[in-house]
Amino acid sequence: MPTLLEGGSNNSLEKLGAFKNSLGILSDDGRRIRPRRLMEVTGLGAVEITHFVNKSRPQIYRDEILGSPELLRRFRALVMVTDIVFALLNQDINETRKWMMIPNTVVFGDSPFEVCMRGDAEPLIEWLRTRAPQ
Repeated sequence: MPTLLEGGSNNSLEKLGAFKNSLGILSDDGRRIRPRRLMEVTGLGAVEITHFVNKSRPQIYRDEILGSPELLRRFRALVMVTDIVFALLNQDINETRKWMMIPNTVVFGDSPFEVCMRGDAEPLIEWLRTRAPQ
């Protein structure tokens, strides 16, 4: 059975109300990454983004790129985290960006972005959900 971050027909993130893609990091169907949007949201350049998406620099300038199942799992986690934080911060995109990229004591000094890209977002998502409005 797929985990929360893998999606799947029986465990759709949209059904759970946790997957809105508020910052537009993923394609509308959630199966492709939007690298230019990722650069806008994170403030990282193309060279840094290539490290996180495991793609060549020319591919970073495409509108959307495919990722491995593991990479998409990490990006779905990032989207879930940004959706919750975006809601908690009154839909302020600038504050959401800052929160995602600045080291945070909640995640032991790493940035939430790093935690998601490392594949360790589940505890962060649960922690945020306890603070999110119902």
